[in-house]
Amino acid sequence: MKIGIVKHLNARPLTLYFERTSGYLPVYENPSVLIELLKQGELDCALVSSIECERNHETLDYTKVVGVCARDVVRSVLFFRHEKDTGMPQVVYTDKGSRSSVALLQCLLYREFGKIVEVVPTPASEISQMMLDGIGSHLLFGDHALLQTPVPGYQVVDLAEWWNRSTGLYFCFAFWAFPKGKVWDDRLFLTALEYGLKELDSIIKEEKRLPIAVTDRYLKQELHYIPEQKNLDGFDLFIKTAKELNLV
Repeated sequence: MKIGIVKHLNARPLTLYFERTSGYLPVYENPSVLIELLKQGELDCALVSSIECERNHETLDYTKVVGVCARDVVRSVLFFRHEKDTGMPQVVYTDKGSRSSVALLQCLLYREFGKIVEVVPTPASEISQMMLDGIGSHLLFGDHALLQTPVPGYQVVDLAEWWNRSTGLYFCFAFWAFPKGKVWDDRLFLTALEYGLKELDSIIKEEKRLPIAVTDRYLKQELHYIPEQKNLDGFDLFIKTAKELNLV
């Protein structure tokens, strides 16, 4: 079974089981690539951006029993607003890796300004350099956001915090998706999560790029993996808004 594995720290508790259990062949990529592989029939299951589950609901099923979820802080989905963009930015350069994050930013800016911002998918490495050069406003997700150091001239906005402040609800960033007709038991995903949570301390210890205290807080407090009702309600509102803006 080919399993699409998101290659970022935030997914490790969900994916570690499939990486270490025989019978599964991990395919490591960003969620924006995994959804395309899944649509092409090259994967049996993949962890993908939550919005893509709805965009492709005619050909894919997905489970909401587990996911990458946040309440009021996510830390790894960040909007770097240039100090010159005091109002609605004309354009935002967005990390190519995640599509839910991009749509969420568009929804949030629409709620604030009543307009849909133009986005330009951009490699994360180019975004980092553009910020050093003081060019434009940007969106980074996953490890790219976690590891990005502060840049003078930019205000950093956590999208989960912004969504919570705007709506009073939480957010779901990713779910497991699979082709229609291929039945996956929710208990398998719960088993995988249970395994990942038992290995959480080892995941934290293995992460050398960040201080242990930051990784510990990120995986144990700022993220959670079983959606709460306010996550599901937030996801429903997100999809409703995205449909109104023709983003789905």
